Amino acid sequence: MAIRDVLVHLGADEAAEFANAFALRLAERMGAHMTAAAVVLDIPFPSPEPSGMVPDWPLFDYETFTKIGEVQRVAAEKSYEHFALAAPVGVQTEFVLIQAIWEKARDDFARLARHFDLAVIAASGGRKAEASDVGEVSVDLIPSALFGSGRPLFIIPAAPAGAMRLDKALVCWDGGTQAARALAESLPLLAQAQSVEVACVIGEGESSKNLPGFGITQHLARHGIEARLRELVSSSDAGSALLDHARDIGADFLVMGGYGHWRVTELVLGGATRTILESSPIPVFMAH
Repeated sequence: MAIRDVLVHLGADEAAEFANAFALRLAERMGAHMTAAAVVLDIPFPSPEPSGMVPDWPLFDYETFTKIGEVQRVAAEKSYEHFALAAPVGVQTEFVLIQAIWEKARDDFARLARHFDLAVIAASGGRKAEASDVGEVSVDLIPSALFGSGRPLFIIPAAPAGAMRLDKALVCWDGGTQAARALAESLPLLAQAQSVEVACVIGEGESSKNLPGFGITQHLARHGIEARLRELVSSSDAGSALLDHARDIGADFLVMGGYGHWRVTELVLGGATRTILESSPIPVFMAH
């Protein structure tokens, strides 16, 4: 599968600028079309004050809501104009506006992402992108897109460690179904990388005789991708071990499966998934 159609969340915070630049660079490298989607909330909710109390503001002041929505729409359109001007020669862009209450906006973004090869989202996930005069709105797009789109995500750190490149890949492999999905979806990227390493994390005292990475490196070789297998022994959580190793080898991006599930309205993430989402200094290609 080639990567020909990319979606990016057009946020308004500083972290989104890195995601926007990365998305355009990715589209140029892969020869892909670029769609930028902005999220505007119909009825924003105020953030709690430090005391935990919700500020007193008119819940049904539709005139205020309409004004806020218009300001956000104009800001989104201006952000897209800047984004389009920054596009490299040959990269075509277009704009999509999602406007709804917060739960529907989150789900609409996930549904939109199903129409693309992958989505690019800043690690802030849109949580600080929709600020208004009546409070800061929380819309976390990463969980809904990861678990609700059926497509992979490229999650871009708020403060990347150095220039963002795609030359050196670190594949996090545990033999599980999510890891297999992520690896399959990332093959076009791995095929263009200059260096690919497959890392398997085992606990202290565990045997590495049946290290699951041997079979997958053979699989990659049949796709013309030469990958080196690395065993990481760690007494801590796998996520920290992977991030430490990525830093040691100077990896440009991680490829890993996203483990977790929804429990009623709460997202329950696997330990390594949470660690990497919260702490990775490099882009993470993740699939569920």
